[in-house]
Amino acid sequence: MLVSRLCKRTLSFKRLSDSTQYGWRNASKHFENVDTSKIDREFCVDHRCELLECDYKEGYVRTQLGYLGSMWERGVEMGILEWNPWRGMLKGLGRSKKKYPHKKFDHFHRFHDDPLFMAVWLHGFRISEAACLLPEDFVTAADKPYINIEHNHIRKCKNEYTQRQVPIHPAYFKFIGKFPFTTNPNAGDYFSRKLKKHTGISAHGIRHSFITRMRQAGIEYSIAMGIVGHKPKGMTAEYGDVLLEDMAEQIEKVS
Repeated sequence: MLVSRLCKRTLSFKRLSDSTQYGWRNASKHFENVDTSKIDREFCVDHRCELLECDYKEGYVRTQLGYLGSMWERGVEMGILEWNPWRGMLKGLGRSKKKYPHKKFDHFHRFHDDPLFMAVWLHGFRISEAACLLPEDFVTAADKPYINIEHNHIRKCKNEYTQRQVPIHPAYFKFIGKFPFTTNPNAGDYFSRKLKKHTGISAHGIRHSFITRMRQAGIEYSIAMGIVGHKPKGMTAEYGDVLLEDMAEQIEKVS
């Protein structure tokens, strides 16, 4: 049974408020075409981590996971599901999450000419990805110029989704010739500490800001996940379906 079918059946079992009905549908929409048999504990943990990495407030994450948990609980009560893997997913989540306000980034003038900082700011790279870029990773002669993220001798990609081609943001071309190429695998950690020291915000915070700016620009979920190298939720969001041309068109919307 697909998640969309589960949602429909559980909503028809008992009258719920309009806000709860919307909440259940909205919380499950990104994986509505996944079979409920695939929603195990690991899936739930991954979904929680993804929501937090996408810079949502913890209160919002609590609400989304709460909707999913209550929908699954209803399925168990109806006898159409054997168990609720969402139980316990709210543990450790506060009512709010520290945000990285965009106004803070306005004070980063000393880094606005830094090619490594701007690589993260304009593409949402993990600092370990950006710091270990090699000259051959910049493919500027292609019809749609891109940066290649893949395994090399100083950078490891943890899964198939992190290995990707990211279109070069139009504002970044002027920085390519100044990029501080290195063979030091710890360069990313060094830069992140430097950034934190001078601004109070880590490189991971910059990546979070990029994800937030994509969402605010209205970039489609599957394309946004393809750009930042996140595993997409749902069978309709596979990286193979996300074209470099589509990503290039969308990344230009991010200021």
